[in-house]
Amino acid sequence: MNPIVSALWSIVPALPNPSPEQPPGTEGVVTILNWISWIVMVGGIAGFLISAGYLAFAAWTGREINGFKGLVLAIIACILAAGVGGIMQIFI
Repeated sequence: MNPIVSALWSIVPALPNPSPEQPPGTEGVVTILNWISWIVMVGGIAGFLISAGYLAFAAWTGREINGFKGLVLAIIACILAAGVGGIMQIFI
């Protein structure tokens, strides 16, 4: 291995690894973010169930594409909400 690379790899374990800490006074902001994420997740699940019901009903009338669009949008909303939750846990 290159001597420069091995010297750099010997320095890496000595670097500090700080643990994240919530700043004082931000408890209210975190609570509001938790409420918003809960509302978005409940809305996404409700949208999924409503779209699934509409898809089942629309199968008889020939308008399946509208129910399918609703299902796709609800799934995308749930994926985005779950992704934002993971990203926010990293920063907060």
